[in-house]
Amino acid sequence: MIFPTPQKITETSAKFVLSDAIISADGEQALFIKDWCIESGITYAESGNVKITTVFEDSRRLTFVEESRQITNEKYIINSKVIDGNVEVEITFAKNHGLWHALNVVAHQIADGEIIIGEIEDYPLFHRRGFIEGFYGKPWTPEERTDMLRLMSTHRMNTYYYGPKDDPYHREQWEELYPEKELSDLQALINLAKECFVDFYFCIAPGLSMKYTSEDDYRALVNKIKQIHSCGVKTFGLLLDDIPEKLHFDEDIAAFGGETVNAHIYLANKLYDDLKALDGDIELTLCPLQYNGKGNEYFISKLGQGIEPGIDLFWTGRNICSQELTVPEAILFSNSTNHKPLYWDNFPVNDAEMFNEMHLGYIAGRDNDLYRYSEGIISNCMEFCECTKIPLLTVANYLWNPIKYNPLTSWDYAIKKVVGEGWQLFKYFADNLLTSCLKVGNSPLLSETFSNAEQKMRSGNMMGAFEVINDYKMNLNACCEMLRNDDRKIFAELKRWSKKMILCCDILNIGIEYLTDPEEETKTQIQKMLDDFIGMPEVLTDFSFKSAVESLLSGEF
Repeated sequence: MIFPTPQKITETSAKFVLSDAIISADGEQALFIKDWCIESGITYAESGNVKITTVFEDSRRLTFVEESRQITNEKYIINSKVIDGNVEVEITFAKNHGLWHALNVVAHQIADGEIIIGEIEDYPLFHRRGFIEGFYGKPWTPEERTDMLRLMSTHRMNTYYYGPKDDPYHREQWEELYPEKELSDLQALINLAKECFVDFYFCIAPGLSMKYTSEDDYRALVNKIKQIHSCGVKTFGLLLDDIPEKLHFDEDIAAFGGETVNAHIYLANKLYDDLKALDGDIELTLCPLQYNGKGNEYFISKLGQGIEPGIDLFWTGRNICSQELTVPEAILFSNSTNHKPLYWDNFPVNDAEMFNEMHLGYIAGRDNDLYRYSEGIISNCMEFCECTKIPLLTVANYLWNPIKYNPLTSWDYAIKKVVGEGWQLFKYFADNLLTSCLKVGNSPLLSETFSNAEQKMRSGNMMGAFEVINDYKMNLNACCEMLRNDDRKIFAELKRWSKKMILCCDILNIGIEYLTDPEEETKTQIQKMLDDFIGMPEVLTDFSFKSAVESLLSGEF
């Protein structure tokens, strides 16, 4: 499966099946392709069974997205044909970003063991597609960041905002320069982002302590940004979210008429102008103090109309964690602020009061033509890096091609990609971890199982009901065995929730015994286990599990 879903595929014959791909390349990009093969773990030789040639074409068809009316550097066309038992792949592109995407599409096909014979014409619909490490909690390790960046770049995301709330040099100690070790780690990440054609945005959050009228504070801010600029970064984020609403220095109150919005307009414009004077290629994103709502409130309207047009403006939608992001809301925001919203989408993040939820589902509730009315979407991640990959891969698919986005197909792909062996059993666990801000019902498979069993029982088909529950129980037992014994990183991150899932499985096992032999002692044991289950704070399963067990104990099931 090619993932994200391409815009246009024209197959001229059956897919070419190959077991061991050996790539060769001709032309000016041969060395680039060879290096890409080495990094991707694909065999390269002077003569191979998959020959890649490249064609440079700086034309409208390779640089313009008709649907969004935007210039792009990410478009590509792949033409593949079979000659003398081998595959010849011709990649036409205008910019290396497009070539990078095309090569990763070839890699996806090689991994699947078959190559589409015909033409793939592909390009993104959302301009800005990415993720932000912007959660409260333990920041990712350098290794986790590297792993995530590689994965998302090969799935055609193009933006990474670095802004972990608990990196002290990002927020609490924003005015201090990074020490040598931390700066070295950032430099390595910055270099990797360039290699993967991902825009690396360094974010700084000075709002907790900055005096806006202080030249010393402002110089500290500029010097901090200059330190990161010297590492090769040209894209920055000024985050003024989650700070006191009122100015707390007398000098600021006097200078800005007591209005925080005036101080923020002043700071953003001054910083933008100075950064542009430093380097004309620098870009700036602003996260406002008011970052959610209808979009026509006083603060955000005045801020948007007051800041420079070139500054991008973050917005989370109607709520901090929005169930939906809609076109009408985006239009209202644009009309009020003179800026298209750049969505800071608080999914799949699970910090603060969501700490007991594990957001392992798929993106939903975002209009499929939102790309026409926004700058893009940046998804805020969870502290749990490995778990974040599953929902974030579905986000990558939606952002590239929202028109053809299928949430369940995307979710299956993401689980298979991240979990690998045993992914289908893992779904029996993930099915119960869909609770989030989104309008996605939790435990659909579990709920359907109990519903089917109940219908069969009410119609007198006790054996059929038993078979439905027993089939589910067998798969859930196999799933829980994996949860107990698998030592891969994702299972370590899920330990809190897997403990509760295992208890759920134990209750189900004893419950089936009780169906066939309803002893009072067993009933008491089940009630005790159910009480323990309910008392655990982790969010798992919908109401159907508790309801089914209570019905069993009352004799109604």
